[in-house]
Amino acid sequence: MVAAGLALNGATVRVLDTTGKVVASGRSVTAATGAYGPITLTGTGTFRVEACGTVGDKPLCVWALTNAGGTVNLTPLTSAVAVLASGQGPETLMSDALSVSDTSLIAAQSWLRLALAPAFSDAGLASDFNVMTGVVAPGTHTGHDRVLDTVGVGLGADTKGFVTLEGRMGGGQAYLEPANTLGSLQFAPAAANLDLPGLDTLFSRMALAVANSATCQSGLAAVFDSAARSSLDPTSLTSSGAVEAAQLICLRMGGVLGDGEVLFGGKLLPTTLGRCDFSGTDPVCRVNLMFQTSKGFQRALGVEQVAVKRAAGWLFLGNRLEVQATATARLVLTRRVDSLANDSYSRYLDVAIPAINVSGGAALQCARVSQKDSSGADVPLGLFKRAGGNYLSLWSASAGDPTPSLDPASGATRGSNVVALPLASGTAGDAVVRNFVRNGRALKVELFADTVCSTPLNGLDGASVSIDVAGLLPLASTSQTGQPWPALAAAATTALVGLKGSAGGKLTFAPTWTLPRASLAVNRAQLCTDKACTSKLADLELAAGATTAAFAPTLGGTALNASDYKLLRITGRMPDGLVLQLDSQSCSAQGSGLGC
Repeated sequence: MVAAGLALNGATVRVLDTTGKVVASGRSVTAATGAYGPITLTGTGTFRVEACGTVGDKPLCVWALTNAGGTVNLTPLTSAVAVLASGQGPETLMSDALSVSDTSLIAAQSWLRLALAPAFSDAGLASDFNVMTGVVAPGTHTGHDRVLDTVGVGLGADTKGFVTLEGRMGGGQAYLEPANTLGSLQFAPAAANLDLPGLDTLFSRMALAVANSATCQSGLAAVFDSAARSSLDPTSLTSSGAVEAAQLICLRMGGVLGDGEVLFGGKLLPTTLGRCDFSGTDPVCRVNLMFQTSKGFQRALGVEQVAVKRAAGWLFLGNRLEVQATATARLVLTRRVDSLANDSYSRYLDVAIPAINVSGGAALQCARVSQKDSSGADVPLGLFKRAGGNYLSLWSASAGDPTPSLDPASGATRGSNVVALPLASGTAGDAVVRNFVRNGRALKVELFADTVCSTPLNGLDGASVSIDVAGLLPLASTSQTGQPWPALAAAATTALVGLKGSAGGKLTFAPTWTLPRASLAVNRAQLCTDKACTSKLADLELAAGATTAAFAPTLGGTALNASDYKLLRITGRMPDGLVLQLDSQSCSAQGSGLGC
């Protein structure tokens, strides 16, 4: 059975034997049930079984290891067993040779079950339930499937493979690596009574409502809470109440508001459960509000959305925060393609904090962003200040040095809307990533009404908000190189190196690439003439998983020579939200063997 809370859509299965030889590939998974097989195993175990597809708006690959075959589930939990038993991260699990004993597999699952005890109890499962073979009914939100809903699973590698387990029903995180466990899941007492099938019903009603303009307004208003809030984007005014919030979304759907794009004719994607808060009278859970257009493009209809479980059932509450800050992890691979040169990797946190006036009229002037360390103390990562854009900009050491400054009296902003917070290379950056891995991905964002970051902002959110970083940055160098980076076709590399045109002329460039596995959803390609990609010749949105782009820009008053600097940037998103950015550069005027 293949599942991740919901069955994977469009999934196929691949099997490798212990030597890395392909035993089977391209085997379909039944979307409705998650069933696959039977597959005849040839060669010798350990066999690695992989399924890749999509869940809601996300690409996803899951794995399992077996020495004997038989019934083998493929879920995020079996992926966790594979990582713990092998000691390898997901980037290397399906490559080269691998041999894992049954003893190691049994021990890994026993260890995982101990960490999952609160989730098993919540789902009514026995403490010795077998996640490898136990019955799972995708989409039912009961038993084994409920555990997949209520626990977020992260995988990676430090000095050895690790697993993170995030509790969505009250909080807490457990970190597991061979011979080491830190933290624990925490499930609120009220979680056991939370009606997750009812959340599906809410989104089914919302999907019917946004199917066309005639049903949108009345349909959404009927399932929106009286306290619902919606906005076109984090920097625009908020509409409050069921009727006004529904009206704003429907005007956006019809292209009346926003960028003019009409969304009717597409579909609202199924939501995946985020963290739930049981501190108030009624439970509030984070949800996705993602719409897929008829052309396959995805649109977020709001940031950090939530639903509330009232006595009469689930209702949509909309914006969780007044200051709709977001944070995304981004890994950049910079590669010179016209000459042999070393690749370089850079890690960033893109922290977007809207520069808005909050309720009461006070203006957000400054924000301090911090993470938790192993002792629970707040560790500041950066300051952000107003710089004339829609978002606060990073407060840097100087106008020429992007290193974050933590002194509000000393530093500079380096332009408007500079949201990228660079992490130091080496051990200093690793320490930041390791804190996220072991202590949770939450960022504390303190809000201030003055430029020296001393007067707390008095808005609906109070003096600070907590947001989660989308994506987990890699630690080990093999985890950076082993990401599913797009591989440019040789013809695309040759065309980029030779690309040229006269002033006012039209260029034609159609690069293609391959993806080593289906866990990266490529969604944008840009052609630029500077390293920061501020001088764009073309910027294309791509349907998720695209393997080609068609550029046809017209040059301005300056010719483009073959020896000029050129950048092809391909960007995509991993299942957990990590953004991968491949920067392929050509700079033949630069000496051979050096970076551009």
